Amino acid sequence: MFDSLIRQARNTARRSARTAAIGLGASIALAVGLAFWTAAGWFFLLTQTTALNAAVIMGALYTGAGLIGFAVVSMRGSKPPEPVTAPPQSAPTVENLIAAFISGMNAGSRTRS
Repeated sequence: MFDSLIRQARNTARRSARTAAIGLGASIALAVGLAFWTAAGWFFLLTQTTALNAAVIMGALYTGAGLIGFAVVSMRGSKPPEPVTAPPQSAPTVENLIAAFISGMNAGSRTRS
């Protein structure tokens, strides 16, 4: 009984470690790529404008990206949405069935006119 629980825990830990390692490698590759893109953008802007303008443009880009990231994170919220549950239904009675039938007939006649 405990062997299967331990085996399942080990498999889960192994999968989590593998996922974390892949995520770390991807993050490092993304950071290096971002550094090269930043350098390329900087050199391009230096050929088009002054160093001060290039710094302002690069700073504005990173500030805008950071603010957009904060906005996305703040919109997500910390609590997951609660599941919608249907209200408990009472046993069907003849009166309820007649009321539902009449309501449906009225709705149908309103859509035709």
